[in-house]
Amino acid sequence: MDHEDDDPGTTWNQRARADKPDWMSPRMAWRAIQSALPKDAIISSDIGNNCAIGNAYPSFDEGRKYLAPGLFGPCGYGLPSIVGAKIGQPHVPVVGFSGDGAFGIAVNELTAIGRDEWPAVTQIVFRNYQWGAEKRNSTLWFDDNFVGTELDTKVSYAGIAQACGLLGVQVKTMDELTAALNLAIKDQMENNKTTLIEVILNQELGEPFRRDAMKRPVQVAGIDAADMAAE
Repeated sequence: MDHEDDDPGTTWNQRARADKPDWMSPRMAWRAIQSALPKDAIISSDIGNNCAIGNAYPSFDEGRKYLAPGLFGPCGYGLPSIVGAKIGQPHVPVVGFSGDGAFGIAVNELTAIGRDEWPAVTQIVFRNYQWGAEKRNSTLWFDDNFVGTELDTKVSYAGIAQACGLLGVQVKTMDELTAALNLAIKDQMENNKTTLIEVILNQELGEPFRRDAMKRPVQVAGIDAADMAAE
């Protein structure tokens, strides 16, 4: 499976594929990651649509290998949690995952983790220039329409990583992603170098977190100026 289905009455995923036909889908990216992710790696996830899609992909031979934000939904969890994992298990490869919306909450951590006394990590940022979970909710609730979910296409998280003294690379194909992750793991374990991999994706959206909660809003009470008390 390469692509995401649309809900009845919505066409966002169809439009997203047509708009960027040569760009990777989230599932293509996750398969490329699987090709390079070490079996003994500790990984962390974040909130967001691309990370939710990715929950179906990694497998583990032992416990205590997967750090996830859980039902509390702390935005920006992926990077700081994987840094903590590396401090606790410095001889184990670690890889953090975040969407670009959630990563923007934690991007300031890049200014600290490149210091020589800190252990190296690898961080993957899924760059589709949107708040994906919020957009999926909006298209379901508001007749395939959305507002306030778009991110600035001129921002480069790989460039920010480089400005912080880290390795920052941008990838656009499955082969580039697999190769970049292989190299990043090697640099992490052998050279104590932190790498941020910015993965350029199309804007397809996966399943909402709570399909049972995806109900069209209804008016429960009217508002009238006559209801207002005079000051």
